[in-house]
Amino acid sequence: MSALTTKTSVRMGNTGESLAVELRAVTKSFGAGATAVRALRGVDLSVAKSELVMLVGPSGCGKTTLVSIISGVLDADSGVAKLFGVDWSDLSVNERTIRRGGLVSFVFQQFNLIPTLSVIENVSVPLLIRGVRMREAMERAAAALASVKLADRTKALPSQLSGGQQQRVAIARALVGEPRLIVCDEPTASLDGHTGQIVMDLIHQTARSKTDEDHRRCVIVVTHDTRIFHYADRIVEMEDGLLKSTLSKHTMDEAAHTPRFAPEPEEPGT
Repeated sequence: MSALTTKTSVRMGNTGESLAVELRAVTKSFGAGATAVRALRGVDLSVAKSELVMLVGPSGCGKTTLVSIISGVLDADSGVAKLFGVDWSDLSVNERTIRRGGLVSFVFQQFNLIPTLSVIENVSVPLLIRGVRMREAMERAAAALASVKLADRTKALPSQLSGGQQQRVAIARALVGEPRLIVCDEPTASLDGHTGQIVMDLIHQTARSKTDEDHRRCVIVVTHDTRIFHYADRIVEMEDGLLKSTLSKHTMDEAAHTPRFAPEPEEPGT
């Protein structure tokens, strides 16, 4: 992996055209008066296109709030939040929903697959919601599953897959709509070390890939899993609603370490 950098503000020399994410002085609070919680306290952050950034820090430090603002799920109280040049504050609620649907996809720890649908049907759901015709949705879902090496498991139900295979289905579902930003929330926390590496290899490849329209992507991974730190192009560490100017020694030590896991028996369908 490329060298890690501890800088957390907008990088000098980056132009708006080269940035996937641009935050300037972003704040966010919940509640009011004496009970108000300041989740973000003036965050500056840039993420370049084709970059895989890991966001780390203790629970409650503001990571979820930060990625929610980056992806347009939440409004910032103040500051500027842009995604691929789109300033979320310039859009109406409906415009934001439409734009977010085309720009952003999510991968979650718990997979969130629909148990009564087959693998290919699960992957096709985001396309069907957007009005894509069934035949095209299924063709695109099949291609996405082939890209994560599950072409022969399309008819299986989620309960018939291992945890690693289910996470690969979730990645295929995230990719099928050709998003430019993929946000991964603890994608390896429930997986063993070897399977986690398989999943992170896919996520890392995704960060380097382009959409069908030749747009570069980026990936943000929210994680506590030190086993995967070495996959990051850059690690950003949060504490009390702020980005730390330098990484903690523990984080730097873990990022410098590349763990090796003994291969386990190959999963069916890989």
